[in-house]
This record gives sequence, C-alpha cells and structure tokens, in this order.
Amino acid sequence: MRSGRDIRSFSGMWALLGALSMGFLMGAFPAVSPAATIPASPKGSSTGQAISGQQVMARTSDVVHILETFFPPGQGQITETGPGDQVALDRGSVQGLYQGAVVMVYRPGPPFRDFYTGLVIGHREERVGWVELTSVDPDSSRGFFSGKESVKAGDMFRMPESLVRVALVPASRYADLGVMSHLTRALQKSRRFSVVDPFRVDLAIRKMGKGSLTDPSFRARLARNLRAQSLILIDTTLLGDHVLLNLEIAGGLSGKKAFTLETGLSGVRPLSGGGDLLSGVSPDVHAAKLPPLSVPFRSVKLPFIPFFLTEGGYIPGEGEITALSDGRRIIVGTIGKSRVRTHYRESDPRVEANRHVFISSGPVIPPDKEHPGRDQIAVTNIVGGQPDSYVLDYDGTTFRRIAKHLPWYIRIVPMSDGSYSLIGQKMGVNNAFLGHIYSLRWKLDHFEKGDRVDWPKAITLLGTLPVRTGGTNAFLKIAGDNHLEYYDKRGDLRFKSPIFLGGYSNHFVFGRPHALLPVQARSVRVKGRILVLVPPGDPGRPIAIVYKNIPMSSGFGNFQGYQYGQVYFYRWTGVNWTLQGELTRVKNFIRDIAVMDDPATGAPVLVVGTEPVFNFMNIQNLIVKEGSLQYFHLPQTVSRFLRKGAAEPTLLNRPSGAGQTK
Repeated sequence: MRSGRDIRSFSGMWALLGALSMGFLMGAFPAVSPAATIPASPKGSSTGQAISGQQVMARTSDVVHILETFFPPGQGQITETGPGDQVALDRGSVQGLYQGAVVMVYRPGPPFRDFYTGLVIGHREERVGWVELTSVDPDSSRGFFSGKESVKAGDMFRMPESLVRVALVPASRYADLGVMSHLTRALQKSRRFSVVDPFRVDLAIRKMGKGSLTDPSFRARLARNLRAQSLILIDTTLLGDHVLLNLEIAGGLSGKKAFTLETGLSGVRPLSGGGDLLSGVSPDVHAAKLPPLSVPFRSVKLPFIPFFLTEGGYIPGEGEITALSDGRRIIVGTIGKSRVRTHYRESDPRVEANRHVFISSGPVIPPDKEHPGRDQIAVTNIVGGQPDSYVLDYDGTTFRRIAKHLPWYIRIVPMSDGSYSLIGQKMGVNNAFLGHIYSLRWKLDHFEKGDRVDWPKAITLLGTLPVRTGGTNAFLKIAGDNHLEYYDKRGDLRFKSPIFLGGYSNHFVFGRPHALLPVQARSVRVKGRILVLVPPGDPGRPIAIVYKNIPMSSGFGNFQGYQYGQVYFYRWTGVNWTLQGELTRVKNFIRDIAVMDDPATGAPVLVVGTEPVFNFMNIQNLIVKEGSLQYFHLPQTVSRFLRKGAAEPTLLNRPSGAGQTK
C-alpha cells in the first residue's frame, strides 16, 4: 500500500488539469494542458517514468475527461513501410499522437456521388488494419502494423471519431469492484468510449489460462480476444475513506504500456475500504472493509437449494412447519437444530417438468375431517410454458393436491382486513400476467373463480402485499426497478425507498411459441416476498421486511455475481416509511425469507433461505446444489416496537393467530 501522500482537495476541472503535471504518472509525454492536447515529451522523460508530486482529488467524470484527451480524433498518411511491418506516419505529438496510441489504417476507394447532382460527396473506404505507435516525434511517428491486408505508402490513417472500444481490467486482486463499476458506468456514459462487458473480460482471462497481466504478450492476446483497441488496467489503494486510483493504459496490439494516470478519487463509495480495519496493519497488506457479519443463532444445512419457503400449521399437533421448494418439488418438514424431519416430499414423476414461480400458505379452506390442517400451500407452477398451479392440503395422513392443473398464477395473500384469500391471474402471450386478479373460492371439493379483487392497476399478483396503515388500506410493492414502493388505496404512489433491492429477480420460463407471436421465452416477473409485522399496541404502524443481495459490482446492466445478502426493516411513521433496522451482511445469496415463532421464547424470528454465493471468484458454486436456513433474532430497534403492550405481533406472512402469545 502506498503511504505518505498528501491528499488535498481541488475544486473544479481546471484546478485538476492544472495539477496533472504533479499528480499523474505519464510514460512518453507530460501533463495534459487545459486545451486537452498532448504536447511533446519533455527532455529526460522515458516510458514508465513516474513524475512525483502531490496527490489531487478528482471526480470520476474528471478522470473520464482526461482519458478522452488521450484519444483525440485526427488523421494522416502512411509515408513509408519497412521490414517487420514497420510503418512511418506523417503526424506526431504536435497533432496529439503519443507512444502507445492505436490508429486505424484505411485505403480510400472509388468515389460515390450524389444521386441527383452527380457531385462527389465522399469515397468508399477499405479498412486495412491498425498501427500502434512505438516512437513519436513532433511531426512524425513510427509504429508496427497489424492487419489481414498488407499496408503500403499512401494509405491513410486516423484516430476514429467513433466510440473507442476499451476493456477495464483489474490489475490486481486488490482492485475494488465498486470503484471499477463506477468508472465503467462513467466511461459508458461518455461519448468517446465503448466498454467491454466485464463479464466477458473475466471469462476471457479465465479461458486464457496461466498468464500475467504484466506480460505485454498476454495483454495483447487478451485485447484480441475482447476486440478492444486498448486495455485500461485499474488498481486501487484505500486510505481511510479515500481511494487512490491508478490506471495503466496499454495498447491493444502490443500490450505495452502507453501511459499511466494516478489520482485520488472522490464521490465513490468502494465495496471495501480502510477506516479502523487498517489500524495496525502492515502497509503492504490490503484489509477488506465489509459490513459487520450478521450471525444467525442457528443454521441448518439442506441437501437442496431452498428457492422458496413459507411457514404454517399444516399438520395438527405439529406446531409451525416449514414448506420448502427446490424449484420443482415441495418438501414439508420440521426444522430441528441441525437437520430437517421430513413429513412430506413430492415424488410424482411429473415434478421433473415443474418450474415453481412462487409458493405461499394460509387458511383458505374451513377445517373439517377431510381437511384437518389449518393452512394450505399454494404453488404457482409452470409446465411447458403454461401455468399448471396447484394447492396442497393435509388430509390426515399425507399431503395431496386438492386443486391441480389450475391455469392461473396463484397466491394465498393476507388481506388488509386480516382474512386470507387465494387469488389468481391469467397468463398472457408475451406478458406473464394478463387481465384482472380474481379470488378463487373453495366450494365443496374444488376452487371456483370468484369476484374480481379490487386492487389498483399498479398492484400486481406477486411482489406486492396489502397493508393497513393508520386505519386505511394501502399496498407495498417491489417495483420493476427494485425499489420498495408504497401506494394508497387509489393506486397513487406515496413513497419510494432510496435503497435498491437488488436481490429480487425475474424467472425466465421457456415455453412453446405462439401461433402469431413467435415468443420462445416468457419472463415471469417475480419480485420476491414482502413480510409485514403488525405491533398489537400500534397496529397502524406496521413494519415491512424486504431483502437484497449485494452484487460484485453495481448494476450497470451486466451480471457480475454476488457477495452477500442484506435484510431491511422499514416502519411506517404515519407519514412515510423509515429504515428501522437491518441485517448488514447475511452470508450467502438470499433466496427467500419468512417469519416464525421461536419455540423457546415465542418471539418472532426471521428465517432466511440461502444458497452458496455465486460470483467469478467461486464459479464452482454453480454446480453446488446445497442450501441452508439461517435463523436471526430481529434487530433490537425493531423488536422494541413489537414488545409494546407486552404481546407478540401478528405475522402477516402466514395465518392470523400465529405469533401471538400462546
């Protein structure tokens, strides 16, 4: 780790540019002037030489502006060719070229004329190849040519005005992924660069096998694989809350360093950092700063991944039982301290064709001799691209499907008046949910389509929850942009959380193409489960529970894998929803959440279903089919509201009456 630098704040772009000669490292040229040109190299400077000086603080946009000056549009002519693909150009540093720059070589072709006037309006071009400059004089330069065609004197070259394709590559394992994604987004937003998908960069490095990013030949092969004109190798050093950014730009043909740029970075929140964790640590050791680990008081391993889970009183006399879905079959069991005592596991051969989208539970059938259990399990399922949902119920001996082959997406939902209802919605052609939501009522031995559910248009079947706040009916929703939203009964948006809930995802369901619209795949928008705790002493101010998974780098449109999960607790204050508490770091990837009673204390606890976290640091977890259930006590900032009135809260993710003092 670098140390002993004076980190100072400079305001404005001009102050930054004025300090570049002191704060940036450059190879074959000096500081960039405010006019964004590259003057001649100073005497005594050489490639790789560092210009020492004070460190300045820059914004990401400033760094992008500086990088843009190193790729100035311009053109010229090839004056001569030599052995070993050497070429000479008639432009030099005065025109903005520099050692390591890559220019495109093209050969003018026949002219093309205006259709009406016959005037020449341009010439067709034949792309010949690329030249990477190895030496630059004020008015000329030399370099090596690479291309499928042979170059000859008289061919033209230019630094294209189109987007320059660059690849952002971590120079070491200490490169902070949060800073990398922030810089990637800034480069993408610029009008000069096109950035290679980081997913492809990581995959290309792994496919190339052994090699070093300090080896120019390895860099050149990587650039060819990515079809990148230049590589931007990024490294970060974290000093307290400051980020020192070091960029090395390498040519895409030779892989050799063109220039380096170094600055302090402001306005960026890294995924890892310094602070107290760096105290007493050797300056050569990088200490990762992560949120405090949320430690469960119990964790149970499962031989499958729990895609969905829900709690309920399915079997009389067994207390609270957990229903789990591995994506294709339902497993019902009692969770012990270290294992699961299974009561039922679906074994029908048809389950191999299942694709579960959501499961829920609640009392939708009056208990009788044939239906002794208090709760039923509703499974939204898809087979062959079409809904094939069903409802499971305990008949005194085992579980059976009391409703099957339902052509709807279904869900058992707690209504704002405290009752439970089985609701359903049809499937569209190229839209997963179509039409109105209807209640499905039990009649004798089957469910019938009932009345239309009077929900606003903005409220969908899944990813929502009716809630009662301050004596009025309202709705919570995980929006399409993965923020928690709050709607009043008329469907007007009243609140949107500032926290991006990145843990909710879409389920992609592959089905048959439609006769008119050849839709090969349908995306079922499932925005996860929202839980609500209602304090009995203050029922008008419920507490909502949502979760997210932290990606390896922020969401700029490319999947990067995940690091850990987080759970948030929002409380209604009478005006809006405020963050009341959180589980800052849940180990592994969160699949689903539920609330149940702790058998020992009767207090509510949070159950989190997880699977091994997947990212490109541990890609082997793609084939690991094991999960876990983690049990957490609620944060004290949340439980203190639930203790008011000396009674336990009503839990709205399962039947009413659960969670109350027994």
